[in-house]
Amino acid sequence: MKTVMRANKQLRIPDDQLESVEKLGYVEVDEKTGKPLHAPARDADAAALKKENAALKKENKDLRAQVEALTPKD
Repeated sequence: MKTVMRANKQLRIPDDQLESVEKLGYVEVDEKTGKPLHAPARDADAAALKKENAALKKENKDLRAQVEALTPKD
């Protein structure tokens, strides 16, 4: 049996149903503490966005350097 939670609703479900209820927004939690056992997907999304943002900042910096190199100096 697994313990899952969504908002303030906590359920105990059979192990084989975990994937199904996760699709509904439930997160597996520690039975005693009620804390999530793993980070929700949104944390992974935030990490991916952070990585993409860093790549865009680097690209922007590189493009600015190229434009500056092409700009005539007085």
